[in-house]
Amino acid sequence: MKNIRDVAKRANVSIATVSRVINGHENVSEKTKKKVLKAMRDLNYRPAPSYRNTKLFKTIAILVPNLKHSHYGEIVMGVESAAREKGFDLFISITRENPDMEYESIENFFERKIDGIILSEFFIEKEKLEKFKKLNMPIVIVDFKDDSVFLDSVNTDNFNGAYQAMEYLYENGHRKILHIPGPEWSPAARDRVYGIKEFAKKHPDVEVKFTSAKGYEVNIGHIALTDYLKKNDLDFTAIFAVNDIVAITAMDTLKRMGVKVPDDVSVIGFDNAPISEYFYPYLTTVKQFRWDMGYTAAKLLIEKILNSKTSLPKKILIPTKLIIRDTVKKIN
Repeated sequence: MKNIRDVAKRANVSIATVSRVINGHENVSEKTKKKVLKAMRDLNYRPAPSYRNTKLFKTIAILVPNLKHSHYGEIVMGVESAAREKGFDLFISITRENPDMEYESIENFFERKIDGIILSEFFIEKEKLEKFKKLNMPIVIVDFKDDSVFLDSVNTDNFNGAYQAMEYLYENGHRKILHIPGPEWSPAARDRVYGIKEFAKKHPDVEVKFTSAKGYEVNIGHIALTDYLKKNDLDFTAIFAVNDIVAITAMDTLKRMGVKVPDDVSVIGFDNAPISEYFYPYLTTVKQFRWDMGYTAAKLLIEKILNSKTSLPKKILIPTKLIIRDTVKKIN
């Protein structure tokens, strides 16, 4: 039996375009419409009635880049809990940080019986995302703050979380701080840098330095710190790492160099990942509530599905919490 993907392939258009033609949307050229209709006739394809207009399937989907660490896993658990409460099933697609896989996954959702989509940390071009918005499929973004994307979103307040970390280091006497940043593509990492810079602007006695190596991966703490100390002396009293994994590998690197944490250098992370309270010394960190992000995003999506009235996108920020453990020392 032929499906919408076969029609798209024959007409040399996207699945989203075929869906627009089937559902009678006006933003399709006459030439394209004729191509799609001809392909449907040639393949003897008969579309089912538009489920967004006729039936609720009580299924939502989430796209995540990976499930290698607890971060996205906790978000998915929050989404699943909210979906279950409302009687919705959850479909999960892992895109491996590949924009082509993301685009294909979203197109697949238009072929499946899906009522709405949650996008987490997406890499797809915004122009392509705009095509899907026009099809009236409810979409909510989680863990990806981008004000240029006109969609509902739920994010950690990364700016204030980073500001809070800097404040705590400052209160403990630290004026020379090294930041190991996250990747440039990540809005969360950028917002943490903005929070750090805003704090430094308001406290001119603080000197913040940044490592050249950036990222969220487990080896970044070692790479960034080793590279920095090859070119510089130990010219900082504290490290603020973009996440806990990076903080812990930075701590391990310092230990191998004979530098004690927190006696010689204090360290603070971001996430409150499970490992942060099991690796000694126990890591002081900024907790982000990932489960809450997922739960809130799913509730917002289901609300949009059940209430089809259009409204301005909601931008929800989930506050962070400082978790004080053993890796920050008070100095004079």
